Amino acid sequence: MLLGNQLLNALRDLGIHRLCIPRKLKCNYYLPQCIAVNLLLGKYVLCLGGFGGNVISRINDLEILSLLSMGALPCDAYLAKPSDCTASLDLLMDIPQKPRFIVDLSLWNEHTDSEKNELIEQVLTSINTIRRYLWDSNLELTSTPSEFLERIGKFARGFRHGVVIRRDKPIIHDNAVMLDPEGDCVLSEQLITRISTFVIGGIVDKERRIKDGTGRLYGLLGLSVPRCRIELRGSVIGVPDRINKIIEIILIALLETGSIEEAIIRMMSKRDRVNRLFYELQRAAYRLRGEGSTVFVIPRSLINRINWVNASDKEVELVLRKSHIYVIDDEELSKYLLLGMARPGPLTYKYVSKA
Repeated sequence: MLLGNQLLNALRDLGIHRLCIPRKLKCNYYLPQCIAVNLLLGKYVLCLGGFGGNVISRINDLEILSLLSMGALPCDAYLAKPSDCTASLDLLMDIPQKPRFIVDLSLWNEHTDSEKNELIEQVLTSINTIRRYLWDSNLELTSTPSEFLERIGKFARGFRHGVVIRRDKPIIHDNAVMLDPEGDCVLSEQLITRISTFVIGGIVDKERRIKDGTGRLYGLLGLSVPRCRIELRGSVIGVPDRINKIIEIILIALLETGSIEEAIIRMMSKRDRVNRLFYELQRAAYRLRGEGSTVFVIPRSLINRINWVNASDKEVELVLRKSHIYVIDDEELSKYLLLGMARPGPLTYKYVSKA
């Protein structure tokens, strides 16, 4: 997105108002961003002239057409493979320097074999995430072991990238924060706009819990930057922990929504939604005293208010089943409350006050 806007500026400076692109160039995100990434990867170059057919997109004063050898509309420039370009144009784009994401791999050897594969998959997905907004150089891998490079080479043979890879520890030049689910500060929208560098631990605890992994990594790297956690309404429960999703939450909040909560909810997986809804329902449910036991009940009218994570009907049913919470009518609950048989849970007040 940011890189795509820089491409628009560079094309405008060259006097290019009609750009033709090959039909083989498929993009599933912001088209100028996609074009910029392909140019930086060296898959295409910018060439003078060309002809186009139908209009694909109009963005500000730029018209993007499909490239056709017998097209009726002349283009100011077109994209072509380097070997197919007769007159290339120098394109100077200002590549965004911030935000910068550092994934440190110092704890690589503490992972199991399958966790190492999962970590590689998350890093590769992170590159694609970065490309939808910035450029590969906004992602940096530090303390990178040889085994990681060997494995990633096998995972993605021939994969072109511009990621910064360092064998040594990260170098922090500017405002930075380490993202840690056990950190002592909360990452806020205001903080995100002031921070230039986000340090993320290259940690996957898929098979067993790596105890205080990020905290130990922080000490190992000798960092003195704040350690902040990403919270959702006062809790880390349900906040995605995959590296690529953490990066995307920050980018969405910073460049799209301006809201960390909206970004988190957008990036939650089914598991994240179920875990958070379980947490909320358990604490919002009424305690109903029966014969020798207490059961959890929730009035039907509260379910939609509690389900602010946008869980599907099936996910809500799953949570109710796992938590052993019974759904009752509001009139029935009122009767139990009058009889003194029901009492609210610790979070009931948050939702009842919205009635």
